[in-house]
Amino acid sequence: QKEVLQELYETYQKALRLAALSRNVPECEIDDIIQDTFVAFMDKYGDKFPGWNMAQRKGMLMKILRNRCNDYFRRLKRHEEISIDAEDSSTEAEILRNKNEKDVGNGVIEEEELKRIRESILSMTPALREVAILHMIEGRPREQVCQILNISDARCRMRISRIRRRIMKLLKD
Repeated sequence: QKEVLQELYETYQKALRLAALSRNVPECEIDDIIQDTFVAFMDKYGDKFPGWNMAQRKGMLMKILRNRCNDYFRRLKRHEEISIDAEDSSTEAEILRNKNEKDVGNGVIEEEELKRIRESILSMTPALREVAILHMIEGRPREQVCQILNISDARCRMRISRIRRRIMKLLKD
């Protein structure tokens, strides 16, 4: 089945990439969406599609991609109300002090560090920013973050790791 998936990917990934770009999906998110598209396709149609012609395969992949893109924008819109504006810095500082000492690597976060962390989170891709807000600022468990964002646990752990590395590097500099 791995070879079949590889062949599908090589045949259709360029077309899916162009379709995602045309839907205004940020380039940094396209690979995740395409991967989800192929995984969903194989889960649903893995044993059925070998008899399909190319147009049927491509049509179903495009339909799944369209749905994944719509899901992405829905999640993005749903999390727009979560704000980490400067106005709420005292609340953020308290949350970060109480819940994320281990994430940041020290017990006391100075206001300057908080400002740099806030700017770093705001500059992250939407996917990383969502995880940072839900897991690291709001303190939600990883399982709940996975459910809210509809992502796998492995992908969530990877994003948390990237966020932590970015914040640790920021604090070292």
